[in-house]
Amino acid sequence: MPFIPQNGESRAKFDKENKDGLTIAPTAFDWDSLFSKWVVSPAAGGAPDIVIYHTSEVPEFAERGLTIPIADLITKIGIDLKGVPDNAINGTRYKGQTYAVPGDLHPMAMYYNVDMVQAAGLDPTKPPTTQDEFLNWAQKLTLKDSSGNVTQYGVDIPATGAIPRWMWFSLLYQFGGTFLDEKGKTAVNSAESQLALQFLVDLIYKYKVASQGGGNLTGNDTFAAKQAAIRFIGPWEVNLRLTSKMNFKTAQWPVIGKKAATWANSHCLSVPKQNDTTNYESDVKFMKWFFDNYALPAKTVGIIPVSPTALASKDFTDDVRYPYYKPFIDTLPTAVLEPAVPQYSSIFSFAKPTPLSTNLEAALANAKSVKQALDDMKQGIDDALAQPISS
Repeated sequence: MPFIPQNGESRAKFDKENKDGLTIAPTAFDWDSLFSKWVVSPAAGGAPDIVIYHTSEVPEFAERGLTIPIADLITKIGIDLKGVPDNAINGTRYKGQTYAVPGDLHPMAMYYNVDMVQAAGLDPTKPPTTQDEFLNWAQKLTLKDSSGNVTQYGVDIPATGAIPRWMWFSLLYQFGGTFLDEKGKTAVNSAESQLALQFLVDLIYKYKVASQGGGNLTGNDTFAAKQAAIRFIGPWEVNLRLTSKMNFKTAQWPVIGKKAATWANSHCLSVPKQNDTTNYESDVKFMKWFFDNYALPAKTVGIIPVSPTALASKDFTDDVRYPYYKPFIDTLPTAVLEPAVPQYSSIFSFAKPTPLSTNLEAALANAKSVKQALDDMKQGIDDALAQPISS
């Protein structure tokens, strides 16, 4: 369970306020190993009492019978979800059942280097909000030496990893597309999806404001190396940039397409299925405390609490990081979560290549046309969606 004890402020507050004799013994796993550990945990002596994971994984864990519905316990313990964004609540439900309590949302936003922006004659207090303004910034922020070699790119588009996927997903919805169609098949090769991916490809090859194929000039993080002025990523990177003493600001995604939209995910807390059910009520009592006090780990980890109490608490709003988190908060109404499908971990894996990641990377590297990449992506994802989930 990430966050709870690793955040000393949270642990001290819980120990002081705990009146139920509850004790916390947390264990943290990376997201790709969490599932395998959880599956074997009952045979190894019992599953954990509470697990924190992404709401996008709720359907898979529910289908496998690893977690239990908790709507009645939420009502009994008095967890108040009034004011929580619908997208976060909907992510905790599957087939009419509530399997978790939402904890946060963490959408993407735009980070930009203030020094570079000012050097380009742009106003860092007025970040771009439209496609034309964004392209203007990206072009002015791309610099070349006397030989015509690029020394600074306007935009950082990594070659691999999750960021290209999140950027494309954001633009997919900005252009009016969806990941799944009404029949549950992928719509990733739609006209809207082609516009989204084509825009990213054009940043590299047409406008030449992002490095070719997502490659970097000298390292893996061109933004940190001050070789790119703009980077799109979630709020968890605020702490990293503050620690490095970068002069930066954050802003909402510009509206590149028809409407505001951005990728997001959410963490939630759920109760694993146990042979002994006596701790279920105590588990949800802790969930209530954590939900109400989510501001403490949120500001440290770099995520946005969905509890109105936590979001408005001075623990969050008075923190030095709050101005950087504010654009992410403003983004919450237009945040779009990845689809809730039982095959989520195989389609959106961080640890292994998938049809989604490999085809995006091929398009960005100019190894496939946008249309071919998206057609191949659709076929691969539809094949994955057709695979049954075993308990």
